[in-house]
Parts: sequence; C-alpha cells; structure tokens
Amino acid sequence: MRAYLGTYLILLSLPVNPAVGREAPVTIVANDNRTPAGSLRDNVLTLHLEVRDGILYPEEDGGPGLPALAFAEVGRDAQNPGPLIRVHAGTMVRVSVRNPFRDSVLTVHGLGDHAGAPISALRIPGGQTREARFRASTEGTYFYWASTGDRNIEGRRWFESQLTGALVVDPPGARQDDRIFVIGVRFREGDTTLAVPRRPQDMMVINGKSWPHTERFTYDQGDTVRWRWINPSSSAHPMHLHGFYYSVASKGTWEREHTYDGEARPLIVTNLMLPGETMRVSWIPERPGNWLFHCHFAFHVSHHLVLGRSESGAIAHSATTVPHRMAGLVLGIHVKPKGVSPAVPLTSRKSRSIRLLAQMSPNRFGKLTGFGYVTQEGATEPKRDSVQIPGPMLVLKRGEPVRITVVNHLKETTAVHWHGIELESFPDGVPGWSGTPGRTMPPIAPADSFIAEFVPPRAGTFIYHTHANEQLQMGAGLYGTLLVVPADKPYDPEYDKVIIVGGAGPADSLPNFESPGLVNGSTAPPPLELKMGKTYRLRMININPDWRVIFSITSDSAMATWRPMAMDGADLPLSQRKVAPAWLLTGPGQTADVEFTPAVRGELRLEIKTMIAGWIIPMTLRVR
Repeated sequence: MRAYLGTYLILLSLPVNPAVGREAPVTIVANDNRTPAGSLRDNVLTLHLEVRDGILYPEEDGGPGLPALAFAEVGRDAQNPGPLIRVHAGTMVRVSVRNPFRDSVLTVHGLGDHAGAPISALRIPGGQTREARFRASTEGTYFYWASTGDRNIEGRRWFESQLTGALVVDPPGARQDDRIFVIGVRFREGDTTLAVPRRPQDMMVINGKSWPHTERFTYDQGDTVRWRWINPSSSAHPMHLHGFYYSVASKGTWEREHTYDGEARPLIVTNLMLPGETMRVSWIPERPGNWLFHCHFAFHVSHHLVLGRSESGAIAHSATTVPHRMAGLVLGIHVKPKGVSPAVPLTSRKSRSIRLLAQMSPNRFGKLTGFGYVTQEGATEPKRDSVQIPGPMLVLKRGEPVRITVVNHLKETTAVHWHGIELESFPDGVPGWSGTPGRTMPPIAPADSFIAEFVPPRAGTFIYHTHANEQLQMGAGLYGTLLVVPADKPYDPEYDKVIIVGGAGPADSLPNFESPGLVNGSTAPPPLELKMGKTYRLRMININPDWRVIFSITSDSAMATWRPMAMDGADLPLSQRKVAPAWLLTGPGQTADVEFTPAVRGELRLEIKTMIAGWIIPMTLRVR
C-alpha cells in the first residue's frame, strides 16, 4: 500500500501538461494495436518492457489528463494499452520487464505459452528486471497484465488499471487482416472527507481513447470484418453491434481460448464480456451508412464520462448540434455503398402504420418522473401523463413493411433504436449519426416526430428503446418488446410468454447511478399460469441499463430444465437446441428464447436476480 499511495502522491504533485516544468510525468500515448513491438530475428521475438508513470489523454491529445501507470517498450513512448505482442505460432518469445519503483513489487501475468498449463507470474522486486521466455505454440487472443500488489483483474481500478497489453498468436504464415481492441476502465472513488470533496471519476476507453475520439472505421459494403476484443478491465461489457449480426469464432481469457467451429459459432448482436475475457468475431456490413459498436451499459457510454469539452464542442454523436452526448466505449463505423443491398422478401405489399408516443408521468418512481411509451389507437391521443412501463409490445410480421411514427411528448430530445433489427442506417435510431453523409437522422425534438420505416427480415425477439440520454430515459422506462413473428404464425399469448427486465427509475438521479429492476413493469410480477405437459416459449429480455441479470427456474428441490431456441432473435441451429439446466446469465441488450415444458403440477420459481449483489425479483409459475 505504501507504493500505491506514494506513486499517486507523486503524480498529483506534477503538472498535467507535460510541456510545463521538468518534473512533468511522461505522456502516455494511445496504442491502436497495429504495430507489433520488439524485434523478430531467426523466429525469436525479443522485447524489453518497463513500467512508467505518466498522464493519459483519453479525449483529444493534450486535453484533460489523468495520472496512470503504463507499459512502454524501452526507448519508446509509454502506451495505453501496452505494446502489442503479436507472433506466429512456433515463435520463441523473450520478454524482459523492468520495475522502476523501488518500494513495490510488480507482478506480471500472461507472459507464457497458452497450451493449457498454468502460466507462472513474473514477480519483479523494485528497481529490478525479470525475463519471461516461452515458445508461443497455441494460436489465440490473449493479453498480459500487471499490478503492484496481489490484486486480481477486478481489483485493478485506479492508476494501475491500464497495465495491460494484447498478446496474439497467429497461425503459421497467416496474413494479419484483423484489428485488435483493448478495453480500458479507470475508476477512482470519491472522498467526501477532503477539504475539497472529490467526486468519483471514471474513464472508459477503447485502445486508449474515449468516444468521440476513438478510431473511426470505413468499410466497403460486403467486406468481411474481423475483430479481436480484449477486456482486461474490472467491469463487464455487453458489446452491441447496430444493424448486423456478428459471428463469434472464439472466446477466452488471458490464459486460454475456446474456439467455435461451423454452426457452433454464436450468431449474436450483443456479447457479454466479463472481466478478463476475450473474443474473436467477424461480420459482413451488407448495408451502407453509419453504424455503431458499443457497450450496452448506459453509464459506459454516457456523458458522465466526458472529462472536458474540446474547443470544437464535438462530444455528441459527431454532430455538434445534437444535445445527446456520448462518451466512453463507442466505435463509429461507416460503410461505403458497393453494389445493391440484399432485398428482404416481402410477405405483404401494404405498409402497416404505428404511432408510438414517448411521454412523461410525474412521481412515477416516488418523487421522480417516469418516462414511457404508449401507442395511439384512432384519432384521439392518449393523455399526456399516461405511460406504459415497459412500453406496449409491438408485434410485427416478418417481411411486412412497417411505418412507425415516433412522437416526442418529453421535455428533451429523444430517439428510438430498433435493437437487433437488420434495417437501413437512417431509421436505426442514433441521432446525428444514423444515415449517410448529407442525410443523418435528426434528434426528435420536443413536440416533434420522426418516421422510422423498415421491413423486418427475420422472426424473433427484439427490443426497442431510447437512444438518447440512456441513463435517464431508459432507466425511467423508455423500452419495450419488439416481437417479429412469421407471417403465417400469429403471436399466441397463451403459449408465448415474455419476461422483460428493465429499469425502475432514472439512474442519473439514483444512488450509485444504478437503476433498480422491474420485471414486466413490476417488482412483484403476477404469476404465470401454465399447463402440465404443454410447451411454452419463454422470451427473456434484459434491457435494464445497469445490471447483469440471471434468469433461472427451480422447484423446491432442484433446478428445472429448458431447451434453448434462439439468441438475440436468431434461431439456434438444431445441434445447439439441447435440453439444459434452466439458468441463463444476460447483459443489457441481450434476448434469449427457450422452450419450457412443465412435467408436474405445482409451483415453480422463476427467479430474476442480479449477478452481483443488487436485487432479486421472483415470479411464480403455477402449473395446473
């Protein structure tokens, strides 16, 4: 602990601007993970690393800075994330690490072969250097990381939280046509006992930068995009792709990787990455326009992560006229047109019209205002303070065009994202971003409206929710179920059961910036009435802005079983539809369909609870 505080006090005493004063700490530069570090000769990679204290600039270079420790290749800049180690399988790797802090021990993990045996940590006394030697025999996406004590990955929350670098082992002779992204989270707790109270401070970055300063990507329509993602942070991140599904080729940790082949590869729009996890994915941008890939925890992309405003003021979705600001874990993607987008087979030539109103209900959550959606039936608008939480289920037909007029009766701008739907960019729902150059979706101003037109191409369980000031608006109730059914198979509420988990108040105004949970709009949802021997489709949705949520079904003595059928609206292949224990962990933005057949009469418990200490909401299943 002495080293922990000592390093921190030194950093606080130094000027943030490295150009001022001789004692200024070094600048930690953002690392885009495109250039492998070290020197490669005769199939031996030699790399000399050291740890430095310095200043991170997660927004514009030279903008607001934060003190941190970072890895550096000797003789080069300190980097966040640390220098990339990338070799072909069979390469001999020699990495030395120097610990410059004489009053602390540096522990480095992950520098070893990933063939399955535990990887020994390097423990480096202060002022000394240690070397790791290993042959990189096992292909995969890994990372190395360090702490100045015995903390695990989830325990690194502050100045040492960025001591991480990617370690990728490619197949022999393989061409490197992918990109590598490392997520960084820095959390410093507040302290109200100080003479000048310190507020909590969070930083969230991708390859060292926070939106809108993250790298922008441009692809041609029809390209195959290959990404590797690494989460060495102390937080989980449900990573969501707008407009497209992505295929997961592997998942792993800093120690090992599990690969998926053929139809075993998950096809999803959101993947929950737990602390210390990795994934290798690919996707094909079939439609042109602007798209986003981002974490679906509302706080992880919120304006609360903005450290300061740049001179241009460009801290919205890249459009300075958009009041809704984002920051943190967001990537912007532009797809250039090339050819013709695949047409959706129509099951009807007549477009269905829906009028969806975003409204407010004072004192819905104690003294706090609730937000919610209602649909207008006929010429008469619903009362302005009438809302539904969750919003009304929108049941669409696959292949039937839909025209949804979103009317804003709030006192602030809003937008609606059709989560999981494969549609054109313009109606995707991100104000100031969705669309194409010269024609981007505007924010929906108070008393204004926006028309979203699309044709749902597949049947499944999806979500619609606000994509503006998400912590407040989504937590306060702007979300609902978007169910797409086959044209020849209408929705049957007797055997089709939706369990949707959402927020119970605007997180911006609640303790710890966390919205509690509601299940189907209630903390005490009514029982589900089921019949013994009948098969039900349970559609589970997590759209709570702040919590990882577990769904499970148990009797008094055992866990029940169910049969997984779909994830994120995409049907699972037959090989994955195997009876399994009725337990599922989800992150915000994920949906899952299962078939459940109660075998005996009586009562079962459908339990919906947070993964970490938070809340539990049970729902009784009455089987007759």
